[in-house]
Amino acid sequence: MRRLLMFMALLALPVLAQPGPVQQHLLRLEPVRKDFSLQTLTPDERRIAGEHMAYLRSLQAEGKLMLAGQAFDAKRGFWGISILNTADPEAAAAILNADPAVKQNLLRGEVIPFRTVVSRPPDAPAK
Repeated sequence: MRRLLMFMALLALPVLAQPGPVQQHLLRLEPVRKDFSLQTLTPDERRIAGEHMAYLRSLQAEGKLMLAGQAFDAKRGFWGISILNTADPEAAAAILNADPAVKQNLLRGEVIPFRTVVSRPPDAPAK
């Protein structure tokens, strides 16, 4: 019996040695300018928006960005979210604060703890 318990303990070691699950955080982003819309972007805002998109793509390539999207609500106006895979809220805040759109005062945001409960795998590429 002792050998069986030792064997089971040895089998369990790799499972116990695995790092904890990746934490997720939602970034809620909103424009600083009250009358902001994609139709009223100034040339400077358009440049910053391009830098913001490039930043999001780099986070995606690094595996840190799960998804990003935009929303428009008649009550709240235009805003967006990004869902990040990060170790802790400080790492998510660092990503938020490094965003060119936040650094250049086009957007402001907040970090909210998040956990994916149900997810659908991405669609297969079109043939």
